[in-house]
Amino acid sequence: MEGSGLLENTWLVVTSDHGEMFERGVRGHGTNTLYQPVIRIPLLIFEPGRTTGLDIHTATSSVDVLPTLAHVTGQPIPDWSEGAILPPFADDDAPDDRAVYAVQAEKIPPGAPLSRVSTALIKGQYKLHYYHGYTDLGVREQVQLYDLESDPEELVDLAASEGEVASSMLEQLKDRLQDADRAYQ
Repeated sequence: MEGSGLLENTWLVVTSDHGEMFERGVRGHGTNTLYQPVIRIPLLIFEPGRTTGLDIHTATSSVDVLPTLAHVTGQPIPDWSEGAILPPFADDDAPDDRAVYAVQAEKIPPGAPLSRVSTALIKGQYKLHYYHGYTDLGVREQVQLYDLESDPEELVDLAASEGEVASSMLEQLKDRLQDADRAYQ
């Protein structure tokens, strides 16, 4: 692509559908857990004419790709788009407390409510895991809270010791799940 000159006027985006985790007993291609190695996916955006790399350390989501590409190509961002324009392409800085969600619900049939789901909410330095509906595993509901700044490996669950943070984030996450399920109620 470089040799043909195509990259002089082409935006190239390389990403993935999920990460991989080879620890904590996780084997194979899929998992219901949402630890960082699973939800941190590669996202490489090659801007026309850029010759140096630029790392972004802001929490982002795959839903940010559409509004970002629309913005940089001068197209309108669809009203139904939930994402944000990625830094450094945004005109302003992303807020530090932006809520970024991850959802794993592969056993749910299309058009059905999220009755068995693994979710995560990343906001600021904290990440909340919420597992719901895994009754076959003996777990109706499980909540875990991690401080990604001091514990990037997600080894120390703070849900009990940081109860206010966990409760607030769980309420926000459950509200978002309820919004998603509203069409099926």
